[in-house]
Parts: sequence; structure tokens; C-alpha cells
Amino acid sequence: MISRQVVSTLLSIVVFISFISYGDAVVCYECNSAFDPRCGDPFDPYSLGTVNCSFQERLEHINNIEPTICRKISQKVYGKVRVVRGCGFITDVKDDADCVRRTGTHDVMAYYCSCTTDLCNSSNYATPTFGLLLSIFSIVYILTTD
Repeated sequence: MISRQVVSTLLSIVVFISFISYGDAVVCYECNSAFDPRCGDPFDPYSLGTVNCSFQERLEHINNIEPTICRKISQKVYGKVRVVRGCGFITDVKDDADCVRRTGTHDVMAYYCSCTTDLCNSSNYATPTFGLLLSIFSIVYILTTD
């Protein structure tokens, strides 16, 4: 039988490896509900386009920064809702957290959501990463075994 120390060590190594980033490239859904209603909410990703953000054209006005996040923007202008999903260029401390609500004048409102994992711009909520889930399960296992 494998000792508890060996299992703990192996789980620790697997958890550590799961947090290693293999590069900045992220794959995102790319669509606009003005042209494809499946892009709106509720979201229907079946046969919708995805894009590897590392292949996106760099924008000169932001110093050719590489896009490293996925974004979902839900905007309501004069009562009409439009959802735009795609790559994002400028990171923020709110990435992978709650969405940010912005309001303007004359019935204009927008929700900005950003995240850092592949195809994460399918919803309004940040989803836990594999490493986080594995960490939780490992801790529970270690604490409950004799």
C-alpha cells in the first residue's frame, strides 16, 4: 500500500504543475449578437466561431499589446441588448472575477466580463480553474485519510 506521505507528495506535485502557464495564448468565442442571435443570452456556442487570440491583429493605438484575455460585453442601448464576445488586450485586477457594470447617459448600460482561460467568455461568471479544484480535492483527501 502507498504511504500517506507519498500520496501527499504526488498530489502536491500535480497541483503545482496544474498552475504552470504554458503560454499567454488563449482561445475565445468570437461573435456579435447583432449578426448572430446565438451569441446573445442565453448563449448557444454550437457551431459559433472561436479564435486563438495570439493570432489576432495587434492594435497600434495600444502599443501592439498581445491579447491575453477573453471578454464578454453585454450592452443595452435604448432598450436594445447586444452581446459581443472576443479577445481582450488590456488586463485588469477584475479579470476572472465579477463583471463590471458601466452606465452612461440616456438609457445606456454595459456589463464587461473578462477571464483568462480558454472559452471562458461563454457566461457572466468566472469558473474555477482545474488547479483550484484539484487543490481543494487534494486538501480534503489529505485531511480525511488516516
